[in-house]
Amino acid sequence: MFKVRLAIFLTLALSFLPATLTAQPREGEFVILSAQYGTEHRHVDVTERLRDAARHERMIRLDNRTFGVDPEKGVPKVLRIYARGPAGHEHMFEYMEGTVIDGSRFRGWDRGEWGNGGWSGRWEGEV
Repeated sequence: MFKVRLAIFLTLALSFLPATLTAQPREGEFVILSAQYGTEHRHVDVTERLRDAARHERMIRLDNRTFGVDPEKGVPKVLRIYARGPAGHEHMFEYMEGTVIDGSRFRGWDRGEWGNGGWSGRWEGEV
């Protein structure tokens, strides 16, 4: 009987805790479709390399070493992440070489649950 009362007490006590103490960390709302690194004229698909890095770090500094490639030597590059938003539309996120990406805006970032296709294939994003 004591165990039943204790279980009821704990259940009630936990129900009164503020939601911020019991809530799971909120994930981003965008699912990554593809990641392209380079320039408009010369870029490479780095989706798999980004996925591997994201499994270890939430914050990633972008440079040629990050992806192991320099698609256009001597020219500043960008990382473009193409992602599907909650309404189903494709969004393009652009990060300049030398900056840091915070993966918290993307769903499944640290688990690598993304990059399974669906990108329009357009450097400038979906029209």
